[in-house]
Amino acid sequence: MNECEQIHPLLRGYLGEILSARERRLVARHLNLCASARKELDRLRSGPVKAPLNPIEPPTEPWDLKILRWMYKTPKPAPKQMEQEPKKVKPSKSSAPPSLQTPSGTFSSSSPFRSILKIILFFGVLILLTHFIQNAGQNSMVKGVKRWLSKNHIFGATSSLELVLDLTNLSHWGGNVAPVASSCQSLITDPEHLKVYWDFLLPGEPLPNVDFTKNALVFVFLGPKATIGFSAKFKRMENYTDKTILWYDEVPPNSGEIASAAANRPWVLQLVPKPSQEPVLIQKIQ
Repeated sequence: MNECEQIHPLLRGYLGEILSARERRLVARHLNLCASARKELDRLRSGPVKAPLNPIEPPTEPWDLKILRWMYKTPKPAPKQMEQEPKKVKPSKSSAPPSLQTPSGTFSSSSPFRSILKIILFFGVLILLTHFIQNAGQNSMVKGVKRWLSKNHIFGATSSLELVLDLTNLSHWGGNVAPVASSCQSLITDPEHLKVYWDFLLPGEPLPNVDFTKNALVFVFLGPKATIGFSAKFKRMENYTDKTILWYDEVPPNSGEIASAAANRPWVLQLVPKPSQEPVLIQKIQ
């Protein structure tokens, strides 16, 4: 198939301006070289122009223009058709001023302000959501919801561990003569109770200065032991959504310790950070 056979079927579309840019260039170049093509074009121009059976589909609209059209609420332009003589229409009072008219539609004077408000609202919600996610662990409402779920076991929810603190390096006091006859534990949260315990455990010793706004004291008596050398050491504090657990370890005497005839009553008084969640459980490591 020569070039004339390829170009002549496109002449009708060339007149109707429905060809692609590449095809229009090919037809224009061929018209400059071929007298037969120019004669055929003149014949078509003198008669009625008919659109081809399979017109070329218009190109898809870019995504950025789609977003701008959605923001300004403007209709999508209709595909380009054959040129016709424009009809004269008298301007009406309701028509928009020329400064707000565009080829693709008419913009309302409040459209730019609406789009700006939408953008500001979008970024505001995004900032609030980011702040909420980053600080969810410190949010009292989130903590309350988690605590309520853990207590009621909704959807199988259980208490979750939030923080573990090491207690091995904090101040502690101990002895072998506790003023009680059975094992017990107690949490001291004010200076008055500390003075009562201290006078029983270490009478005559200076009372330690404890800031009860940040700390507390926990007392553990292991109970009567038949052998000296027993002691207790607190290891860690576990903060859950619905409770706080203080774990201690009972340390047995060394193999070289000698049995004592008198009953041994070991105790320990440990400084701990103030528990953030009640109840406070004092448990032995098994």
